[in-house]
Amino acid sequence: MNFLVLLLVALILKFTPWRKGFPLDLLGNWARRVAAAPNRPKWQALGMLALPLLLVGLLLWLVEGIGYGVLTLLVHTFVLLLCVGRNDPLQAMTAQFEQAWERGDREAASLVAERDMSIRAENSVELLVSVRKRVVWEVCEGYLVPAFWYLLLGPLGAMAYRMLQQLKTPAEHPLRALAVSVVHALEWLPARLMVLSMALVGHFERTLAALGQVLRSWEVSAEEVTGQGAEAALDAPDTEVEHRSVMPPLRRLLQRCLFVWAVAIAFLSVLA
Repeated sequence: MNFLVLLLVALILKFTPWRKGFPLDLLGNWARRVAAAPNRPKWQALGMLALPLLLVGLLLWLVEGIGYGVLTLLVHTFVLLLCVGRNDPLQAMTAQFEQAWERGDREAASLVAERDMSIRAENSVELLVSVRKRVVWEVCEGYLVPAFWYLLLGPLGAMAYRMLQQLKTPAEHPLRALAVSVVHALEWLPARLMVLSMALVGHFERTLAALGQVLRSWEVSAEEVTGQGAEAALDAPDTEVEHRSVMPPLRRLLQRCLFVWAVAIAFLSVLA
């Protein structure tokens, strides 16, 4: 059933207005509410964070076996829609940046990147690399990491990642240190698997070399790993700065990467 749920979520994200997941960010709002009280005891904050997990677990137990599993399928699909990223990295996230870049207006592109993605750069090369890294990371943390933990731990695993990821805020709160450590651990393996999949559909030797440098490193962030992998997988990325269309090659790379994940998940589902 897991593959069917992922397929349904992918179709909803692709062909419906819900390209950014469920319109209401219920899990993100709940996590921000937990983080809003910095003086709350840690045990109380953990209890509040676990409450949605308990409720969804109870709901799954109640609907199990009802309607030949259709209700369970719908609950899984709804929960996963709550867990995906909210930025639509393959389309809307970079639309205005692309428009400014294609006009040749580097200053406007820089302002858009700063406004929409909090990216500041000293020159065009640095700007383009930073935007590409951000897009790659949004695909990883918004799609692949939730899918990975959904496959391993079910909807509760994807929910836990989504809420903990939202707790990595600059503001201090009782669970911030715990959230940073746990999220880093949850992202460690999916990020490297993403780079490996990019090697299969991009520049193989260069990407494997980049992966080999960080494969066993615990300290390097998952965002840095995926960014380095994408730059290595792209063909001649440093020569694209003056080109009008700079994002389509990255978009095609990420789409092929997602296709590799879909094929691998389908194959594992058949074996299971």
